[in-house]
Amino acid sequence: MLRRRLLTGLIRQSAGCLLSLVLCSCAVQAQGLARAQLTAEPAPAPTAAHVAATPDLGACLQLAMQHNPRLAAARADVAAAEEAKRAVDNLRIPDLIERELPYRRKQAALGVTAAAAGLDREERDTIYAVTRNYFTIQFAREQERLARAVVDRLAATQDTAKRLLDEGAKEVTATDVKRAQSYLRQAQTRQIQAAQGIKRALAALKEAIGVGCDATLDIPVSPLPDPAARPAKEDVIALALARRGDLVQSGIFGEVTCLEVGAQGSSLLKRKETFASGADIHATPVPQGFHDGEYRPGAVAPEMPSMLVGSRSERIAHAEALHNRADAATGVTRGLITLEAEDAYLRWEEATLQVPLARDGALAGDDLAEGLTRDYNAGLKVKTDEVINARVLAAQARAQYNQYLYNKILALADLERITAGGFCAGLVDAVYIQRQAKAPITNGK
Repeated sequence: MLRRRLLTGLIRQSAGCLLSLVLCSCAVQAQGLARAQLTAEPAPAPTAAHVAATPDLGACLQLAMQHNPRLAAARADVAAAEEAKRAVDNLRIPDLIERELPYRRKQAALGVTAAAAGLDREERDTIYAVTRNYFTIQFAREQERLARAVVDRLAATQDTAKRLLDEGAKEVTATDVKRAQSYLRQAQTRQIQAAQGIKRALAALKEAIGVGCDATLDIPVSPLPDPAARPAKEDVIALALARRGDLVQSGIFGEVTCLEVGAQGSSLLKRKETFASGADIHATPVPQGFHDGEYRPGAVAPEMPSMLVGSRSERIAHAEALHNRADAATGVTRGLITLEAEDAYLRWEEATLQVPLARDGALAGDDLAEGLTRDYNAGLKVKTDEVINARVLAAQARAQYNQYLYNKILALADLERITAGGFCAGLVDAVYIQRQAKAPITNGK
């Protein structure tokens, strides 16, 4: 989990720096166009009356597309880039007088493409955030339901042990009653943990959608589905490299720095501003790699000073070196995306192999626990600790099955994000089908 989050953060933060540079070039060349004038206001956060009573995953995604403030900010970025491009295009200065102007126009046009790629990235991230939190709610509910059932059965076992002890049954001792109570209290703490997990996941889902904290978002109860999607690793990697907005932005930054070489060659001045003039390109720090037992590669931060100095040939040489660095950074981004895609695929593959085994273990554990409980309640020669251990084993097996199923769903959702929608896991349809079944995947007990 930590490695996946770091990889995502590395790519996102690095691309964020690149986008800020390109957008800055548009704003500077637009002669100080104020971004505040172009800021698009997000749609008002819906109140309780505006949120569907029981929104499923599809409805939650639609709400997020309308109300998520990050999407509103990304749309404002696109509007700012388009307006900056128009401003540069409308400058009525002959190219013979302002020889760098053709380069700045091309940079401004690339800024629009970069902003559009950033918007697409934000949309994919929003879809993933909503999907993840939606299924986290369902996962926590499954765990809470399981813990509640264990609490009820352990309480019944404790009551039976007390009754048999009071009746003088030789098979039951005071130690058995205390053991039952100890396991019961542990199960109750797990139930509290799961119940609080539901609340936290619901709060996170509201934030991902962009609704107010006071909005009523009653997610329908639904067991975790077992999606049938089967991605291919080679296809996933190819789609990620072909569609990811992060890589598009990184490539655009390389093109912008290439144009900067020509822009610097258009003047004989000893000091000349670059497209990064007026911007702090290190405002968004890029995390470094760590070597603490787990491979976590670092990203390459973009570099472009706001001013280049020296003769024309010296400035050109400096700009060319920065362009070569930008190309190398694009290679690093490609490597990070490839690693992220392969890592997510392997997590899906691991969970896919674990789910059927865990399901069989959960069913076997349920059968064992139910059988011993029946014999124990009937007064047959079954030890109390055998009943308790069987019940705990069954609960652990069921919880493990839920965890592996949850891991599989999250890996599929991550693959959708990593491939920028090129791979479709069909999670919305899987939720609908599972809701129609109206029952979790169990042995009916």
